[in-house]
Amino acid sequence: MHSSRPGQAASLATACLLVSAGTLLAKSNGAPSGHTGGPFPGEQSCTVCHGGSEINSGSGTLAILVDGAPASEYRYTPGETVSLIINFSDPDAQRSGFQVTARFADEGCGQAGSLAPGPSPSTSPVKMVSGSCGAGNVQWATQRRAASGSSATWDVAWTAPSEDIGPVTFAVAANGANGNASTSGDSIYQIRATVEPEAAAAPPAISDAGVVLADLRSATAKGAPNALATARGSGFAAATVVGSSGVLEAAGRVSTVLEGSCVEVNQQRAPLVRIAHDEATFQIPSAAGLGAATVQVIRGCDTPEGARSNSIAFPISAAQPVLFQFSEEDEGTSALLPDLSLAAPAADTGTLRRPALPGEVVTFLGTGFGLTAPPLETGEISPLPRRLATASIRPMIGQFEVQADHILYAGASPGFAGLYELSLRLPDNVPAGSHAFGVLVNGVASATGPKLEVGALPAPPPVTGPTTEVECAVGLVVKPGGRCTATVAGIEASFEVHATTGQGCIAAGAVSTCDASKLAANGAEASKNADGSWTLHKMPTAPPPDKPATDEPVTCNKDMVLGPGQSCNATVDTPTFGVITGRLDVDAGGNACVEALQGLIKACGMKDINANLGIIGGEVKDNGDGTWTITKLPPPPEPSP
Repeated sequence: MHSSRPGQAASLATACLLVSAGTLLAKSNGAPSGHTGGPFPGEQSCTVCHGGSEINSGSGTLAILVDGAPASEYRYTPGETVSLIINFSDPDAQRSGFQVTARFADEGCGQAGSLAPGPSPSTSPVKMVSGSCGAGNVQWATQRRAASGSSATWDVAWTAPSEDIGPVTFAVAANGANGNASTSGDSIYQIRATVEPEAAAAPPAISDAGVVLADLRSATAKGAPNALATARGSGFAAATVVGSSGVLEAAGRVSTVLEGSCVEVNQQRAPLVRIAHDEATFQIPSAAGLGAATVQVIRGCDTPEGARSNSIAFPISAAQPVLFQFSEEDEGTSALLPDLSLAAPAADTGTLRRPALPGEVVTFLGTGFGLTAPPLETGEISPLPRRLATASIRPMIGQFEVQADHILYAGASPGFAGLYELSLRLPDNVPAGSHAFGVLVNGVASATGPKLEVGALPAPPPVTGPTTEVECAVGLVVKPGGRCTATVAGIEASFEVHATTGQGCIAAGAVSTCDASKLAANGAEASKNADGSWTLHKMPTAPPPDKPATDEPVTCNKDMVLGPGQSCNATVDTPTFGVITGRLDVDAGGNACVEALQGLIKACGMKDINANLGIIGGEVKDNGDGTWTITKLPPPPEPSP
């Protein structure tokens, strides 16, 4: 501590002796400024007036909490106001008082922020006193009148400096007066506490070669107008943001700001499809132009605290096609069949998958195919198909080129921003096997990796008509009026096509249904052919011992409430994908998940579920008690004529 000015201690002592005994009890109207004992120029200790013991030698305690925590655990934010709670206790005290000041650091004269009476009730009222230190004025908080009893609590509001000034030191003093109407025998306590500034968050950083097209597997480090791309790195959003899906603005376009962050390509704001702390998926603005380009992530965009990442080069060409891959089990699987099965080797994994057949339609999803005609604005979601502006599209199955008359559609995928579809009918002469698949758009080839599994055409199936009854078998074609039978686990089962209605019906024990959408639920699969006949793909198997054959899945309905352990299935007619089947599950803990499109849509939690279901017109609500309500559901498909 700096020494006092000459004569100061003597004059203070004289002043103490001249004060009447009635005001000596813990300075009833507050301690004079500059008596915290802090290590600041001119700061004195209360012992210059109150004697009887050495500082902190009494049986009492003195403590300070900053925003409810020890000072060592608190980090201040510039301009933030918090409470300084000062707690004092001394079993030998009859009355008590205190004083506190906040300074830049030890040995500093400068005031650190400002003090004011706090909002919480104190044992005795708090007031401010001021004085000079060096060339400036500083503040102290003290009691307006002494607190009675052996303990006291005072609340002082501290507003941190408007900028980071480094460590701030609080000096606190308390007097436990013994009530003998003199300055003798009182106990003086002093503490100091230092708080550090909140560490500045590191600016966002994109990893080297951290910007690629959104299929990720190909690591294609160049893009195309309106294509989806992904940046990887750190600090893109708050650490608590593990994955937030894009939202639509009032104009119906994907927002360029998500969780307070944004992405710029050549200084053009990009629609944000998803943001996480370490990853951002965005749509490349068409206004970014062609040629050399750079990508930056901005955390806290449009705010004074906004922080920019490093710039990563990401050239843009008119087309840079990539195809998405859908299966972790079968690397490279990229094609979807009309029933949304994966065109992959058949496997008993719970996901519908089978090889595509010659003459069958397959669809690929991807990005980077280029502009459409008419063009879509960046971030715009078209409800209708938009074909590519270019006619130069060449799908390749290995070295086998699919001719233009087999290309059914190449363009934007309705209901999404930056997603493209390529649908084609497989040539009749495509050989069976696993083939590398690619597409050239304007002469630019897609990245290698996607595969297409093609199977051999089966032998022509047997046919049964109204005059014959045969044993049901996979591949059997049943004409209107025809019927086949089978014995399943000792139960007689039959499949019949009504001569008048054309419906395919199955009966097995207590199970009987003519609803084609329920055939699979009862263990059978059949499809209606163009000539009115039906082809059997699968007959029912024996039901599990603990689940009777009559236990059909619950059908989801609007306003249905599901509780823990409950689930429902829904077959709906969507504007984007046509007729699809999905499932909503609520687990024993009350957590909900939805899955549809053979796993292409899979999300848990209300925010992510609704972000995905919004694409097909669905919505759920978390009731907060472990139950969930289906608040919106697309209509079911129209019944077959």
